[in-house]
Amino acid sequence: MFKAFFEFIPIISTYMIVKLCIAIAIMIATRMVIAAITPFIHDLCQKNNLDQHSCHVLSKVVRYTLTIFGATIALQNLGVEVSMLIAAFGITGIVLSYGMKDIVANFIAGILIMGYKHIKINDYVKIKDWEGQVIDINLRYTTLRLNDMDIFVPNLALYTKVVGIVRKN
Repeated sequence: MFKAFFEFIPIISTYMIVKLCIAIAIMIATRMVIAAITPFIHDLCQKNNLDQHSCHVLSKVVRYTLTIFGATIALQNLGVEVSMLIAAFGITGIVLSYGMKDIVANFIAGILIMGYKHIKINDYVKIKDWEGQVIDINLRYTTLRLNDMDIFVPNLALYTKVVGIVRKN
């Protein structure tokens, strides 16, 4: 009984090694595609006069999307049931998005702030109890500097509240 089992081990091992090599090749190809697309994204950003933050965010989104796509194909090649995995991630995403609604709201507000460019780096802003010079706009918060103090303002507050902006001419 065990003799028949051990006779199949070299066949199974060779099959899995080939599948593993193909999966690794898929991931290497994915990385190569990402490396080829990244300069194109930066050129696109320069042509459309996008600021560096927006370009960086766009580059990250494309990179992560392609990496997930490549990993999905590699896992499918290894025999993993990808449809069940995607369904599980979908349900997990719904649960997490409900629990993290404030973070998601700040993230979306950050994208809108960067996209509309109402607030820019070096602007002096006044909002509710905060004021200062904008030194960084992140996806979740905007950093204001007042004297020697950095203030981290959630993007949702900047997007939904009345903001006074003093621009340097």
